[in-house]
Amino acid sequence: MYGALATEEDLNMTQRRPYRSHKSPACDRCRRFKRRCTGGAPDRPCVLCSLQEAPCEFTSSPAQKNRSASERAARRNVGQRTVVQSPLPRPEPESSPIDEEAGQDRVGPHYHGGPHQDPSKPVLSMVANPVISEDIRILERYTSSQAPTNNPMVYMNVPRHREGLAMAENPGKQQVEILMQILKPSASELFDLYFEHIHPAFPVFDQDSFTQLYRNNKVSPTLTCDFFAVAQILWDFSPTLKKLPRPDSFFLWNLAVEALQQDFLVPGLSTLYGVVLDMAGRPICSVAQNTINTGRAVSLALSLGLNRNPTDWKRPAIERDLRRRLWWAVLIHDYWSSFAHGTPPMIRKDQYDVPVPAVQDFVTSSRHSERHNIAYTCFSNLCRLTIILGDILPLAYNLTIDQDDIWKQIRRLESDLDAWDDCLPGEARPRDGDKRRIPGCSNLRLGYLSIRLLLKRIALHAAAVSTDTERKQNMAYYLGQLRRSAQDIVNFFCALTKAQFQEYWLPYTAHHLILTVIILLRCTVESREPVVAEKCRTDLDRFWTKLQAAAKDGWDLANICITQFAESVSKILSMSTSSSTTVAVDALEAGPSALLEPPEGRNGIPMQYIAPDLFPDILPYSNPDMSFDNQWDIGNLSGLGWMDMFPST
Repeated sequence: MYGALATEEDLNMTQRRPYRSHKSPACDRCRRFKRRCTGGAPDRPCVLCSLQEAPCEFTSSPAQKNRSASERAARRNVGQRTVVQSPLPRPEPESSPIDEEAGQDRVGPHYHGGPHQDPSKPVLSMVANPVISEDIRILERYTSSQAPTNNPMVYMNVPRHREGLAMAENPGKQQVEILMQILKPSASELFDLYFEHIHPAFPVFDQDSFTQLYRNNKVSPTLTCDFFAVAQILWDFSPTLKKLPRPDSFFLWNLAVEALQQDFLVPGLSTLYGVVLDMAGRPICSVAQNTINTGRAVSLALSLGLNRNPTDWKRPAIERDLRRRLWWAVLIHDYWSSFAHGTPPMIRKDQYDVPVPAVQDFVTSSRHSERHNIAYTCFSNLCRLTIILGDILPLAYNLTIDQDDIWKQIRRLESDLDAWDDCLPGEARPRDGDKRRIPGCSNLRLGYLSIRLLLKRIALHAAAVSTDTERKQNMAYYLGQLRRSAQDIVNFFCALTKAQFQEYWLPYTAHHLILTVIILLRCTVESREPVVAEKCRTDLDRFWTKLQAAAKDGWDLANICITQFAESVSKILSMSTSSSTTVAVDALEAGPSALLEPPEGRNGIPMQYIAPDLFPDILPYSNPDMSFDNQWDIGNLSGLGWMDMFPST
């Protein structure tokens, strides 16, 4: 059957191995699938394994053919087994001493994988269902003499990959070989640039441990691909690399994405590191893919038990620290991706107990500086700000609004934001004309201002759907609040220097810019007073001019907003003040709800008062990778705004 595809050497090997020979046994894979093994030998693969590019292994020998019945039964038992993992993290009471291993500053290579790791590792340890965990612990007390007396985490062993599915022997190996051939002269320089400019703002690694594993070639190929794909944006930061031709960033990202897809077939901790870096990468290549990766990252993190506090676990201190960092990286991606892409968050506040990392938790390298300490402060405060964002997002995604409770929640969240801002250290606040280039500092401030804008938008929506007799006045008040919040972003953004644009920015910044432009457009066309309308147009003009200048200087995060709104902004800015004011007055005279509700009953700007071709045909605006017509075949969009997500009633 395979004779036409086999080489002459393979045919010679076939002649050397008799059919069903016990002296020359078949390889493990052919034995498992009960097929004829042709040409297999310990030093070379058989024909079928070679054709399928699968590992050809010989773990058994003729001396093992007299196995006992119990051994044969054990080999046949390949189903799932639920166990209490003794070497895995398990919480201990505060009074229990930490073992010797916990005090060692080292982490095993399983955290970052490795090119020489065993791809055939049979099981993956996943957190067991908490409903049955207590039952398992009780049963273990009766069946084992070493049963724990406390309440440890219970894990179950599951197969790491699908049985019979052909997959790469070492996921990402081919991709990393291509990538390193491209970056070989500059890989070391990019490695140092990452830990100088990106790591302090998003410290998911321990610098010393990761550097040691990388130097010893023990980092998984997939993680290596994602690492350098993220670092390539710093190419122009190096005087040496700036003189060399810059690699195609989209080609590098395609290699990293392909490697990550292979790695998800045999997932582990290194896979989670890879997807966390992938979602933090720039330039933004695919919003849809990033949204999907967020869901996969959250599911994998919860499966590995990263949502539990490892402080008292009997594990090395550095491993517990890495678990905390990795969890907060996943949480940040989940909440900020939800804010940006218009998808509800997947992590609930009452389903994790991992504490916010302190600044001293990140100072593990002797190479840190005062600049790095400020960046670590920014990341710690970003974690706290993310908690507040997680409390705000349900107000945006809940399909029903409790009028008796929503205003209490809005006031409480406004108070939380004010308290966060009051507690923010002075060194973590960007200054006008700042040339320090603190990684993550400006990103943190813009994120805070964007959350304030989101909360004001939620308040305006709540006022629009209320049945209060003072509804019209409340809407006008919160529309003014919304306008002032947008103006705060304009003032901050227009004061940014070139050095601040070169800091580390999360990719979700691009969607904050989109939200700001939408609000500015809306306030411009809905303002009744000519003075206010002119002020909104001026702010929009300033903001747009700064965006274009930043894009011209190479700031990639401005490109999506400019591409999607160039025509709309041009039309608004070309309108006279009197024209925009007339539109708003006509809308107000049409009724108190006309400003926010079109005839179809959806919540948003009334499109009957705006030119039909004024805004680009995308909905939601938070996901510019998808057009509205591509999702629903019902013609042009019938609503506008980030909050326009509620179904008609």
